[in-house]
Amino acid sequence: MRPASFEYHRATSLEHALELLGEFGENGRPIAGGQSLVPMMNFRLARPGHLVDINRLPLDAIEIAGPVLRIGALTRHIAYFDNPWIARHFPAFLDAVHYIGHPTIRRNGSIGGSISHADPTAELPAISVLYDADIVARSVTGERRIKAQEFFLSAYVTALEPGEMVVAVEFPIPPAASTGSFIELGERSGDFATASIGISLEHGGGKIVRAAMVCCGADLFPMRAPEVEDFLVGKPLVNPSGAEAGCIFAASIDPVDDHIASADYRRGLIAELTHRAIEAACTRALDKS
Repeated sequence: MRPASFEYHRATSLEHALELLGEFGENGRPIAGGQSLVPMMNFRLARPGHLVDINRLPLDAIEIAGPVLRIGALTRHIAYFDNPWIARHFPAFLDAVHYIGHPTIRRNGSIGGSISHADPTAELPAISVLYDADIVARSVTGERRIKAQEFFLSAYVTALEPGEMVVAVEFPIPPAASTGSFIELGERSGDFATASIGISLEHGGGKIVRAAMVCCGADLFPMRAPEVEDFLVGKPLVNPSGAEAGCIFAASIDPVDDHIASADYRRGLIAELTHRAIEAACTRALDKS
């Protein structure tokens, strides 16, 4: 299929892009890599009347800004592989990037596009929720920061308002004694995930002192698992009871049946991935000790 007709505009500056998006409102969409938007337009699942090309804007920096790692919205997925700050502070982030699509998608896709698209199986929305990131949005009226847990409202639905555009994502830098992991399973390598689990741990004295967990596949948006996070606090790194944690979480969710997997299969898969992700994170913590 071909997309519905639209008008193309090339933004020459951030201010120009925001003026165009403010003018077009709900009928306008920014486009960079287009790895998610263009397929949806081709199937006419998305029908913006105006596309604003933002590829020339200077929004591709990865930098330490005080207590946060700030990633510009146009940063391509491939840039994370060699970034020393992500490798040092955000191991679950680095794990997740390896699951993103195929090489072409990693070269062209951007973090702003992935966050704004809000695919419920996508890796970077999950990582932003796991690490309590702030989504930085701009419009002609100013800038606002939206907590990742409040940004994703449902499948492909976000808290962005008409005329707003994601310009950056800010990740609070975890303490030195922290680690994490991310595990995903799909039908084939590079496919959409059937389910995924991300874990972030802070540890001391051989025990877990704080835990965060995110799951994709149990709901229409990345969800945290407070019951597992509370359960893990105080558990030893050597034997963190990952299998029990997986069972606790599986009992709390109500995944949907779809053409990919039944609810029962998803529940069992999520329990197993939770177990594996916790074990992997604890092994990393022990290896660093």
